[in-house]
Amino acid sequence: MAGPVQGGGARSLDLLRALPRVCLANLKPNPGSRKPERRPRGRRRGRKCGRGHKGERQRGTRPRLGFEGGQTPFYIRIPKYGFNEGHSFRRQYQPLSLKRLQYLIDLGRIDPTQPIDLTQLVNGRGVTIQPLKRDYGVQLVEEGNTLWLFVVFKFPSLLLSFEAIIK
Repeated sequence: MAGPVQGGGARSLDLLRALPRVCLANLKPNPGSRKPERRPRGRRRGRKCGRGHKGERQRGTRPRLGFEGGQTPFYIRIPKYGFNEGHSFRRQYQPLSLKRLQYLIDLGRIDPTQPIDLTQLVNGRGVTIQPLKRDYGVQLVEEGNTLWLFVVFKFPSLLLSFEAIIK
């Protein structure tokens, strides 16, 4: 170490140089963070190690999940029902919030003087429609309370969503 440097800031730098550096050799875990390893002997874990007498519990060969001891399991007793029937053919509609629509109008991507249709939304990069992923249009979602400047939609399915706009 070179000679001591003058000034208060220099004195603190000299003090820092004298302190031990952090390295892997002088790191210790927090007190109480390491638990001692449990051994199968002594007063607490002796003899049967807390596993009881014989059987699958002691040997660690438990049955598979859902096994009910020979009785017909619950998931087989209940009849099959087609909850997801035709899921690969269902049409999907991308959600478009009123807040996002107002944002697109404010940016000038959508012209509010003309009726807003799907082509205007796609050209204004408001939504991306992918027919191969069964996207068939837009679902208008209520979000945000602002002043609305746009006119009419050309979607028959969105007539119900106008209640959200009027509110």
